[in-house]
Amino acid sequence: MIWCQCVGDVLGKLCCAMSDSKGIINHRPLILPAINDPVRGTVHRGRISAIRISITSFLRGLPLFISARPQSPLRVLCMMAFDTVHRFRTSKQLPTDRLRMLAVCLDFEAAANVAFDNKKESCRNEFHTTRTLLDDAGMSALVTEFLSRLRELETNRPSPERDHGQFEKMKSYREAVVRLSLSMVATIAFGRQSIDDEIQATQSDDELNLLFRIAMQCQIIDDVLDSSKDAAAGLPSFLTASTSLPQALELTLEAALSYADVQVVRHSAETFPLRLALSAVSECARLVIALGRWRQRISVPGRVSKHRPFERPVDSLR
Repeated sequence: MIWCQCVGDVLGKLCCAMSDSKGIINHRPLILPAINDPVRGTVHRGRISAIRISITSFLRGLPLFISARPQSPLRVLCMMAFDTVHRFRTSKQLPTDRLRMLAVCLDFEAAANVAFDNKKESCRNEFHTTRTLLDDAGMSALVTEFLSRLRELETNRPSPERDHGQFEKMKSYREAVVRLSLSMVATIAFGRQSIDDEIQATQSDDELNLLFRIAMQCQIIDDVLDSSKDAAAGLPSFLTASTSLPQALELTLEAALSYADVQVVRHSAETFPLRLALSAVSECARLVIALGRWRQRISVPGRVSKHRPFERPVDSLR
């Protein structure tokens, strides 16, 4: 019997070879001691569990794609995301009645924003219908607070003047509206009484911060795809608040990259599915911006220089 031992006691016994009675050497496979990393194993199991919870919320929300509310697939995905966060926080799914209220709330917010932009007259009926449903559910104070804050933001929203400082003003306006809308949904989802805490949470809470970043990437995608409509209507957007369209696309790309940065959030198992979602949406935003650059290069140089008068129908929803 021949023994090979390493120097010192750190690695211990490395190999062993034994000869049988006939002198034939039987080589045994080298077996190294298993390396146990409890921290890595815990993280791995936590991510698998988080993905399982996300899939469960996704499957639960599938029927919503063909239901009357909410009225867009993007809002369905938003409901799935909040159901997932609720499961992370409480280990329970969102109650069905609260999930229904989320659908009404998302449609209400969309109708309110469209009405403030004066885009569709037909949305006024949807606005009043959804507001009545929220009032009947005992959320009249929340609705009033939301409309008051939204009216203030829309009253002071930047006009689509093309100068260097206007882009940052427009970006701040977009972020404020998204934080407000996200905070109202979070208030209903988590059973809070005021949206103030949730507005702060979109900056300090990891999950809500990630949802805010995802929403901003979706806003960028929408602004790029609807740039010509927004310019014709005189509405502020990422592409209507710069000196030129190429510059607007460049600044918009910088904004998209900043929203894609997840270094400011905690890399925990609970945030893993949302970080994956943010990465996917961020790639879509970059692709849409690249498409916008390509369309700009092949189109006639120059931008629409005349806009309709900038309207703020702030009193139409009272």
